[in-house]
Amino acid sequence: MRILLKLLAGLFGLIVLGITAVFALPQWPTLQDRFGSGPYQAWLSENRTEINVANAGAIAAFDPEVYQSRFIILSEIHGYRAVQAIDLALVRHFAENGPGRTYLAELGPEQAMAFNHYLATGDEQPIRAVFDAWAEQTAQWGNVEFFQKLVAMRALNASLPDNLKIWFVGVDKLRSTDQLAALSAVLPEGVAAGFESFESVQALNAELGRLALERPEESGRYEHILPNIEHLVSVDPSRHFYGLWGLFHGTKTTVNGADPLALRLNRAGGAFEGSVTTFTTMCIDGCLNMMPARAMPSALHGNDNPDYLYMPMSFDSALLQRVRGSNDVRASMGDASVTAFKVIGPESPYNDGVRLSELTGYMTMMQSFEYGGPASEVTDCFIAIRGSAGLTPWSGSFHDVSGIADTVGIPEVAEALN
Repeated sequence: MRILLKLLAGLFGLIVLGITAVFALPQWPTLQDRFGSGPYQAWLSENRTEINVANAGAIAAFDPEVYQSRFIILSEIHGYRAVQAIDLALVRHFAENGPGRTYLAELGPEQAMAFNHYLATGDEQPIRAVFDAWAEQTAQWGNVEFFQKLVAMRALNASLPDNLKIWFVGVDKLRSTDQLAALSAVLPEGVAAGFESFESVQALNAELGRLALERPEESGRYEHILPNIEHLVSVDPSRHFYGLWGLFHGTKTTVNGADPLALRLNRAGGAFEGSVTTFTTMCIDGCLNMMPARAMPSALHGNDNPDYLYMPMSFDSALLQRVRGSNDVRASMGDASVTAFKVIGPESPYNDGVRLSELTGYMTMMQSFEYGGPASEVTDCFIAIRGSAGLTPWSGSFHDVSGIADTVGIPEVAEALN
C-alpha cells in the first residue's frame, strides 16, 4: 500500500509539474523581453505617428520616402473591425497629401468595377452582389464595415478634385464572368484604358478581366496578380498605388518558405523595384476576430451552428500568441488607440534580433508566420491597435466564443465608418 501511495504521490507531482510547465514555459520569452528594452522603446517613441481614425487630418506626416513610394501596402490578418477604419484614414491621408493614388486592391477586376460603379453613381446593386457572394462563402471580406468604408469613400470622392479621386483596380483572380460582362457592357465606346477618369479605370479593369479569361482556368492567384500589376505599370509607369492586403501578401521577406507579393514587387526586377512601403497591423490589449466557423473546431461553435465566430486574437498573449517585444510597443503607445511605428532606418535596433518578428505561444503550433529575417526586413512600419472588435458579418449568424464582443473595440472606429 505504501508503495502504491508513493507512486500515486509521484504521479500527482508529475501532473502538477506538467501543468505548471504548460503555463510557465510561454512566460519565458516575456521575461526575456523585459531586459534590454531601453533602445527599442527609445526608438519607437522617437519614430511614432498617432493615427486618429476619426480625424485623418490629424495624422502627422510620415517620412518623405513614404509619399514617394510607388505602392503603399496596408496588411492585416482579416477579421478585425479597426483595420477598416485605419484603411479609410490612410486613404484620406494619402489623397490629401499626394501624389494621387489608385487603390490597387485584393479584388478581381469585375469586383473593382462594381466598387467604382458605386463610387461614381451611388448605385448599390453591383456592390451588394459582391458582398452577397462573399457572405455565401462565409468569407471575411463580407462584412458591414467594409461596405460602410465604401460609403465613406464615395463621400470623400465628392470632396476631391478629379486627379485625386479614389478608384479601384482589381488584380486578383476573376470571380464572376457575368458581372464582368454586365459592367463592361455599359462602358462608353472608344474609352482608352488608363487612370485619368472613372471611365478609363473601368476600361482598364475590363481589360484585366479579358486578360484573365485568356489564362488557363487552373492558374494560381499570383499567376494573375503579378502579370496584372505588370500591365498596370505598362499603362502608366509613373502611377502611384495604395491598397489593403492580407498579412502574407504585405510582407517584404520570405514567409514560411514562400515569397509574398510585397517582396516580389520590391526586389530587383520587380514591378515597383525598391519603391514598396508596407504598414503591418498588429492588434494587442484585447482583440476579437471574426472567423468563418467552418475554419474552426466544431467544439467552439456553441449550440447554434453559426456561420462565424468571434475569436480572441491578440498578439500579446504569452500563453496563446505573442509577438516578441510587444511590451515595448505597448509602453511606447501612451494613451493612443492606434499608432504607427517605423522600424526601418540605419540606427534601428530592429535591424537585428527577433523583436517584432518572432511569435511565441501555443497558437503558433497550429498556424504561424515564420519570417526570414529581423523586423526591419519584414515591414517598414507596424501599426499597433489597442483593442479591436471583430467585423460585423454582412449576413448570417455568429457565436461569440469570447463572451466579450459587446465590450471591446475603439469607439472612434464606429465614428469613422458611420
